[in-house]
Amino acid sequence: MSSQLERVAQVCVASVTIFLVLAIVSCSGQDFGVLQPTPKDLCKCLPIEPDIADYRHLAKHVPIPNIAEQDVSVEIILTWPQDPVIPPDAPRTGRENGVFHIANAYLQSANVNAAMRIVL
Repeated sequence: MSSQLERVAQVCVASVTIFLVLAIVSCSGQDFGVLQPTPKDLCKCLPIEPDIADYRHLAKHVPIPNIAEQDVSVEIILTWPQDPVIPPDAPRTGRENGVFHIANAYLQSANVNAAMRIVL
């Protein structure tokens, strides 16, 4: 029975050690090249895909209309119905041409590269 307890203790120690190493590496802001830049290098990161691969890239890069903004809240935006799937080359229409002002909003999650994020 004591050899089984020793084996369980070894597995527990190894698991805790691996967890601590992963936590330290993921939280310390270490520079792993272009995949995870340090905060001072944040603007030097390289995209994984070309800009044109972004859904409706060309439709996103148009001048903002010179119209008065509409005051909205996050609650109002969440009530808007979702648009059907729009072709990538379709021009902006409807709400996409509006200018909105959100007085209070809070960022829940942000990252530089979602594909390389380590979640513990």
